[in-house]
Amino acid sequence: MIHCKNCKQKFYIMNEGHELEGKLIKCKHCNEQWIYETRTQYLESRLVELTNDLEKTETKINLRKKEHQEKISNLENDLNVKKEELIKQKELEDKVSAFENRLKQTEQLTKEETELDKKVNKIKKEIRTTSINIESKNKDIEDKTNYIESRINSYSNENNNSTIQRQQKIEVNGSEVVNLRNNFNKSEIKKNDKKEEKKVKKFRFFSPGSIE
Repeated sequence: MIHCKNCKQKFYIMNEGHELEGKLIKCKHCNEQWIYETRTQYLESRLVELTNDLEKTETKINLRKKEHQEKISNLENDLNVKKEELIKQKELEDKVSAFENRLKQTEQLTKEETELDKKVNKIKKEIRTTSINIESKNKDIEDKTNYIESRINSYSNENNNSTIQRQQKIEVNGSEVVNLRNNFNKSEIKKNDKKEEKKVKKFRFFSPGSIE
């Protein structure tokens, strides 16, 4: 009984197996032809084929293994690069945090500067207001000083008028009296002039424009 390698059907040949060894046979079902081999020879050939197939498979596996190893090596390199990048990224995050802290400090400094600027403007405003008040007060003092000076001058004029009247009465009594009046008048005028100079010097102190 023969098994066809092509159609797998069975058929019979009326010969001894050893007489068919190495001979060409033909399938009665599909007409496939092949050289007949005994079962032992067939198994040996099959084992040879399987060995060849296994060697090819092992070669392919080794090639794939090498490819995988190369891929693993490349992936490990990529992973190391990524880890280094993560380290650098952490350093950058630390730097960003440091800049954020400095920014907060800068904002605080800016706020303090703004407060100082407001304080400076407030002081300047107070200085302007104070200067205006001082100027106004000086004007009032000057006006009062001028008024006092005018009052004092009016008193001096009244005294001078009364003195002139007394001198006019004495003039009627004779020429000697007149000479006395003249001498008295001259000395009185000198005294009055000295008093006026003292008053001018005294009240000049009150005038803001006279202070140098």
